[in-house]
Amino acid sequence: MNQNHQINYTKEEKSFDSIRSLKLTNFRSHENLSFLLSGKPLSIVGQNAVGKTNILEAISLLSPGRGLRNSNLNDLSNTKNMNGWGVKAKIISNNETIDISTGMREGSTGREVKINEKKVSGSSHLPKIFSLYWLTPSMDQIFLESPSYRRRFIDRLCSIYKHNHISHIRQYERLMRERNQFLKSNIQDEKWLDKIEYQMARESIPIAINRIDLVDELNKLLDCSVDSVWPKASLKINGLVENLISSWNPEKAEKEVSIILRRNRGKDFLSKRTNEGIHRGDLEVFEKNKNIAAYKSSTGEQKGLLLSIIITHLELVSNKTSRYPVLLLDEVVAHLDEVRRASLFKKIFDSGAQVIMTGTDLTLFDEFKNIFDIFILNMGKLKEV
Repeated sequence: MNQNHQINYTKEEKSFDSIRSLKLTNFRSHENLSFLLSGKPLSIVGQNAVGKTNILEAISLLSPGRGLRNSNLNDLSNTKNMNGWGVKAKIISNNETIDISTGMREGSTGREVKINEKKVSGSSHLPKIFSLYWLTPSMDQIFLESPSYRRRFIDRLCSIYKHNHISHIRQYERLMRERNQFLKSNIQDEKWLDKIEYQMARESIPIAINRIDLVDELNKLLDCSVDSVWPKASLKINGLVENLISSWNPEKAEKEVSIILRRNRGKDFLSKRTNEGIHRGDLEVFEKNKNIAAYKSSTGEQKGLLLSIIITHLELVSNKTSRYPVLLLDEVVAHLDEVRRASLFKKIFDSGAQVIMTGTDLTLFDEFKNIFDIFILNMGKLKEV
């Protein structure tokens, strides 16, 4: 590393959640893989297609949803053994050791989740005891994709900051599916629609408040940053309900959302779907110093903006809560120049969070092996460097 970019790594002792053991059974390319982790940042290095991302995907399923690839859960079994799949981890959360396992049996319709060997009803319990998020190569296009990609991104960040966020979203989506099914039936039942729309409006408000609060907190930290290594991001959440909340109190905004849903029934019946609501919001990102929208920035600047948001969110969670989420970075380091790579590693270490990275080039991590755990993945086996 260039002497001008040398970093002095000093770490304030912090208490943070971490994975201490992981076992994969019949999961994608891994028939039976298990290993121990120290809690320090971890790099998994290996050639392409040896199963590095599969390990990160398995870890990502320790949270609600379908993981970092958004895959069909029925497609995760090892092709040599289609008898379902399983992921088991031992974690430390708030200084308590907890066993988490999830998986699917052959022929089942949903995945099973157990906490300390006791089955729980769904994965919505997981963020209360363990939180994580990720950055993958497919997310590099987030500023060019449709708003739904950016909504999922901000909502996952919200779910770590506000543990009730996912529950409100799932309840809203369930209500919207019921309303859409009703719209497709062409049955006219004003009282039933009034009830559903009232509930949708009620669920919309905390979702909007959580998004606005998170964006405000992130912008405060981003504005205070004097780090010139990363482009300075500025965020704005834009949508019907978010805009109402920004102007009115929650009670008035909730009533207005109900009125708008009722007023839209005519066009919604024609299109057979709900055209306006919290499900249509969008996260807008700008490069503040250049005053241009992220989608107009270069590919390198877009990647920098995204990493800047992720790093700032990690700092925010560290400052606001006693829990530090596990961060999964898939093939991120290889695409950074030396200065940004060094800055990223320092921020990772300073945060106190456990970060699990993948890469193909061992030399990118070599000089940091005194503060990182490094494993080589080859032929389905992990070997510590």
